[in-house]
Amino acid sequence: MEGLGVITKLGALRSPIGLAAGYDKTGRYLDALAKLGFGYVVAGTFTLNRRIGHPRPRVAYRPKDLAVVNAMGMPNPGLREAMRWLKRPRSNCRLVISLTGSTLDEIAECYRLASTVADGIEVNISSPNFPSDGRLQERDFMSRLCGKLKPLRSKPTYLKIPPTKSEKEEELIVDLVSGWVDAGFEGVTAVNALPIEAPELAVGRGGLSGAPLRRYMKSTVELLRRELGGGFELNAVGGIMSGLDAAEALKAGATTVQIYTAILYRGYRAPVLIAEEMKGLLTREVLSAVHNP
Repeated sequence: MEGLGVITKLGALRSPIGLAAGYDKTGRYLDALAKLGFGYVVAGTFTLNRRIGHPRPRVAYRPKDLAVVNAMGMPNPGLREAMRWLKRPRSNCRLVISLTGSTLDEIAECYRLASTVADGIEVNISSPNFPSDGRLQERDFMSRLCGKLKPLRSKPTYLKIPPTKSEKEEELIVDLVSGWVDAGFEGVTAVNALPIEAPELAVGRGGLSGAPLRRYMKSTVELLRRELGGGFELNAVGGIMSGLDAAEALKAGATTVQIYTAILYRGYRAPVLIAEEMKGLLTREVLSAVHNP
């Protein structure tokens, strides 16, 4: 990863490529995942108590689109139980813990527990697979969430936001992220899976991830950077399948990028392959600038 290191609120990262939430739902595999070359890994999403998730089938692959639809329902052992395994990876890789809850008190308790072991926290209240995740659209809820978490804050904290599909949603997201950053939190992760109908799944709906999500991710990253400036960090996730995708996200204003579906289609070497492709692009851009001033 030489030459791709980046300094963030999480610290110095060996790579700007992180593992998105949802891959390790228990925290048991962080050391193994860290060895794949990530700059940081996001464990979870965790709730305070155990969740078994939605009935099967709850995952559908769409290989022609390089996409996945999931209705996992956020299965996890519960953060109290997961604390037995959660610890910073032994290799040079940062740990971010993703969390959510049904109530503000549950979120706050998860936040308190996660802060004891994580390098950073990702607050996920935008998942299409969690019962009450229309909450991000409620200004009063967001105000109370900021008030609840701010006194507990000791680690960099990121709000995971949904994709936007209309001007009204864009205005709302800009307003909410502005309030989040003004409250002193370090940044956001953009974007979560896109809610769609999925008749092949048991619950009939799910969250779309993979290549089709890229345009939503890029437009949201560009929107937030344009409207809110550079005073906060932006982790781009959604449709990043190649080094070109990652480079374009960073160029659009992202601080780091996260991948998940890319591993499902490109294998466990995906973070290294994407990093190598990024380095190749950077080399060509530098050479082009030298020869075509």
